[in-house]
Amino acid sequence: MTRTSDNSLAQRLIALIKEFMQFGMVGAAAYVIDVSLFNLVQHGPTGFLSGHPNSSQLLASAIATVFSWLANRYWTYRGRTQKNVAREATLFVIANLGGIAITQFCLLFTHHVLGLTSPLADNIAAYIVGFGLGTAFRFIFYHYIVFTGHKNRGAGDDADSGDHTGDDAEPRVPAAVRP
Repeated sequence: MTRTSDNSLAQRLIALIKEFMQFGMVGAAAYVIDVSLFNLVQHGPTGFLSGHPNSSQLLASAIATVFSWLANRYWTYRGRTQKNVAREATLFVIANLGGIAITQFCLLFTHHVLGLTSPLADNIAAYIVGFGLGTAFRFIFYHYIVFTGHKNRGAGDDADSGDHTGDDAEPRVPAAVRP
């Protein structure tokens, strides 16, 4: 391996780690929003959706999804957003529907197959098992499908620190590491 390719690989790895950390921070905030709203509407003082865990989880995750898209678009993937915002938002919604479907399946399985309906069972099914599996699905979907575009950046914008793919699926290597 040449020195240039070592640097390129190291830069790509650093960029991926940075992306994963930012994705994780946004995800953690979305998780808090999701869990809090779910428990408020399902088990809280008003509990207006009490007895309807799937509806509660759907409402909570819809609100958390809006937060997540904005935070990921304008922070985590700010150097990879697509010019076509409607296309990007549609792909983001599809990714999150996949994550929600995974969580919904875990809740349905827990309630209707295992017969576990306590608040603890709901939270474990939705927010440990379902959310964990859904998060892995979303990260892969966001990285390879949703946030793959390029934006025109001005001088001083440091959003791009690594190898990213565009609509043509060709890797883009920063000029500093090109041979």
